[in-house]
Amino acid sequence: MPRPPRLCPARVWRLRRFLPRTLRCAAALTGILTGATPALAEPQAWSVYAFGLPVGELRLAVSEAAGRYTGTGAFQTTGLAGVLKRIRFTVSARGRVGEDGYAPSVYEGFIDTGRRLSETRLEFAAGLPVKTAGAQAPATPIAVSDMRGAQDPMTVMWQVLRDQSDQTLCRFSQNQFDGTRLVRISLTTREQTGDSVTCSGTYDRIGGYSPEELAEMAISPLSVTYTRTGDAWRATGIRVRTRHGAARLRRQD
Repeated sequence: MPRPPRLCPARVWRLRRFLPRTLRCAAALTGILTGATPALAEPQAWSVYAFGLPVGELRLAVSEAAGRYTGTGAFQTTGLAGVLKRIRFTVSARGRVGEDGYAPSVYEGFIDTGRRLSETRLEFAAGLPVKTAGAQAPATPIAVSDMRGAQDPMTVMWQVLRDQSDQTLCRFSQNQFDGTRLVRISLTTREQTGDSVTCSGTYDRIGGYSPEELAEMAISPLSVTYTRTGDAWRATGIRVRTRHGAARLRRQD
């Protein structure tokens, strides 16, 4: 039976620091609002790669009915278990969905990096996210006015990974708040090759980051690839670069 690849101590250290941040970044990717909504969406499975190595699996399950939506996402490490076996996260959200898009009401997140546990709960009122649970504070204060209209990671993750239409593909710009950091995500550039379209944009850090973090990297490039499936575009790949390196997600189901 083949043995898993062995990593040097320096690479192990980089993986431990890099992966949780990359996963939050990937989970923060926003999508394009769609007009029609299915009554039920099938679960999705994604493989997560860091430094070119398969490090985990992300699973999503979201249902939409009667103008409401509920969704959950869960990551767990796979392979390299001796290095990364304790890194995991779960997120969930619920709210309303209609012609104007998604309006979250409650978000809950849990992250275990193996060295630190983090739990967050956000409640939304009049388009404003309010943190009602979670000990971690932003590195710098975020103005309440800047957070108005921001959405949670689970809601925006679902929007980018659900099927898209011709009218909504690669046309998006949205603020997102995870309880400690505020970002602006834009997907506006479209490049098509046959039945595949790559939407490219940026992940702009705009609140809750330290001056040192912003000096190191204030804007990250990101892209989402969709493949034509019938009358819709199906998300099949994601690429994102963080301060600690690049990550890639590939659709498995």
